[in-house]
Amino acid sequence: MTHKQPIVLGVLLAVVLTTAVLSASGAQPAELPRVMPSFNQAYTVGPDAWGRAPLGTGACPDQIATTGCLVSAFACVLAYYGIPVEVPAIDSWTGRAEVGMNPGILNDWLRTHNGYGQCSEDPVGNCCLEWDFLPEGVEVTFHTNHSEAGVSSVAAVVIDHALREGHPVIAGVHWGLTCRGAAPQNEDCHWVVLTEKVGSTYAIVDPYNPKATSSSGVRTTLAAGVKGAYVIDRFVVVTPAAPKPAPIAAPPVEAKKPSESSSPGAVSSILVLLTAIAIIVVAVFAAGADH
Repeated sequence: MTHKQPIVLGVLLAVVLTTAVLSASGAQPAELPRVMPSFNQAYTVGPDAWGRAPLGTGACPDQIATTGCLVSAFACVLAYYGIPVEVPAIDSWTGRAEVGMNPGILNDWLRTHNGYGQCSEDPVGNCCLEWDFLPEGVEVTFHTNHSEAGVSSVAAVVIDHALREGHPVIAGVHWGLTCRGAAPQNEDCHWVVLTEKVGSTYAIVDPYNPKATSSSGVRTTLAAGVKGAYVIDRFVVVTPAAPKPAPIAAPPVEAKKPSESSSPGAVSSILVLLTAIAIIVVAVFAAGADH
């Protein structure tokens, strides 16, 4: 065997192992284990159509129908995880107390829990989601897709792993050179929920459905988004929050039992003993005095 043969065998072994690893990882589909709930931000015709609800605080001029895609996407994911919130009647845009999860309920909850702040895209009022004030029960990690041609290999690894673990991915997307009319914004113009890898693209729930009478978003793909072929900019992986450690309970303190010396019976016994000793001492001295 020449000195080159071990090198060749090593390369072949590496290729075989790499192929095996890739095949094994590909055997498990990158998809969520259950159906993602779907909400339409533009639901404006129907009973309690949340698209008409005012979005944000501080005189924000928006409605859910116009700029509520991110809130609607999060409502989908929170419903997926079975996380409801409660809104008292005084804070509800419907005028009734609400319990559950949909874009209207979530928006009302965020409005009273510091869930909106200012951002450059909306200079008037507090119209942008404050990520640190989401309802309890979920955590988010932020990532970036560094590709204009699709999903980069690094981003794909993160997204595929999240979906296999059952964790939804909310992605900020753009389409074309600019995507917000006359505004110069060309990233994170819209937010969608990734649910499954389909070939070289991903299945999504698009929270914008132009059918105003429908409360559901559109189930489609990144390549065929409602507003165009979507390119991912930022994306967040939404995972269940780690359970809070239970408080360490102090060991029970037993009531201190009174010592035997302090009990009434013990005191009586001691008095009797001392009395007997005194009597003996007196008797001894008396006997000595007689002699």
